[in-house]
Amino acid sequence: MMPRPANRFVAANLSVHCSRDLELERALAPVVGEELRRGRLALTRQGETLIAVCTDRALATEIRFQQRELLKTLAAAGIDGTTEVRIRLDSTPRAPQPEPVAVQREIPEAARSLLRQTARSVSDPALSGALERLAALSSRGR
Repeated sequence: MMPRPANRFVAANLSVHCSRDLELERALAPVVGEELRRGRLALTRQGETLIAVCTDRALATEIRFQQRELLKTLAAAGIDGTTEVRIRLDSTPRAPQPEPVAVQREIPEAARSLLRQTARSVSDPALSGALERLAALSSRGR
């Protein structure tokens, strides 16, 4: 049996640790937000060191050039004490954030007629208007 490479265990452990560090991601989103969303970059902090795990050399070089900007952004966000940036390469630092899927829902005709009927029987004009708008909105989607 062939032993598994050690970096497979380290990467999994680092991914779990990075997912808990949302404060870093929020602070550095203006600088590297797109790479974080795509899952090409994972950030964590150990002591005074910001660790950036990159998927490829091009991204690692870009992060290397942005080191000062990253440290300044962290200081401006109130995350003090970070003095250096270390860059690591790994093929999958963490899974990308899933894109939200828009689900178009339809209200059946029977439910729309029930909404209109209820709107006519309600004495509150604001609630009645809201029910009418809901019934009309769902019929436009068809």
